[in-house]
Amino acid sequence: MSQQSTGWLMAKAIAEVTLRDRKRRRQFMSGLLLVLIVLFVLGVWPLSNWLGQGLWRFLVFWGGTAFWCCFLLLMAIYDALAVIREEKQKLGIDQDSDAS
Repeated sequence: MSQQSTGWLMAKAIAEVTLRDRKRRRQFMSGLLLVLIVLFVLGVWPLSNWLGQGLWRFLVFWGGTAFWCCFLLLMAIYDALAVIREEKQKLGIDQDSDAS
């Protein structure tokens, strides 16, 4: 039981560091984009005949690629919102006064 909770705590700490630091967050998103481009290229050229042989192959591959793309999009939205928050904090703008 303690091994599971230790692994969970480690994964949570790594995610927190990755999401809080702008440079690491951008590096992570660059890696996601690179993998997405590789998946797209593989699906269009070398694997196109293999993917065309079965409906489930096609759906699983392109569904996974679409999921990867949506995850990258969510990370980009998170990054944009985090940058806005960081810049407001840097300038000392009170976020509560924006709501009024």
